[in-house]
Formats: sequence, structure tokens, C-alpha cells
Amino acid sequence: MKYWVNVPVHVTGYHGDLGDNIELVVEQLAKLDMCNSALLDYSVNSDATDDTAEFAVTVEASSLADAFSTGLSCIRSAIHATGAATRGWDEMSPDDDGVVIYQVDADESVEVRQLVDA
Repeated sequence: MKYWVNVPVHVTGYHGDLGDNIELVVEQLAKLDMCNSALLDYSVNSDATDDTAEFAVTVEASSLADAFSTGLSCIRSAIHATGAATRGWDEMSPDDDGVVIYQVDADESVEVRQLVDA
């Protein structure tokens, strides 16, 4: 079954343009898309006025729980591949100077829904 997983994040610690930092994550999602058969598609929106972004992936999974896990794993892997961190998803010191942080408020803010096959 296909699922859509949307993860809203707050981005801190970046230098330059927020969009340039988000583009680095998009490049890593593109690499994951080529080698991970469960990742079917991805999209990203960002808003520099409040330093937020939303990463959405379409994944193939056997259940809602598997889709949640696979979607988060793909997004986190792409973020980590840029050298950034995901505070709120793992343990990190609040004094991580010089590291871009992508922070999700809570698992409850992650939206997962099953897509209807055409």
C-alpha cells in the first residue's frame, strides 16, 4: 500500500538562505529515491519568514506504522546526510553551535495517510 508521510520541522542554526539549506536535503532525498524501493516520491516546502519546512514522502509500506517509520527514516537520513541534525528525533545537546537543526515538535505533528490506488 502507498502512504503519504508529512513531517513539519523548525529549522535553526543555518547560515545563508533557508532555501539553500533545504535544497541540500532535497539532493539527498533524490539519492535515496534512486536506491530505496520503498521511497516512491518526495516534496518539500519551506517558509523563511518563520524558519519552517515540511518534508513529505510517498512510501510503499504494509501498514500505517511501517509507513510512519519508513517515512521518518527516509527524511531523517536525508537530513543527516547533509551534516545537519534532527533535534527532537534523537538526543542532542542544546548547545550544538554551527550545526543546522531540523526539529519536529512531536510525533503527533507528523501526518500519515494511506493513498488510494487508481
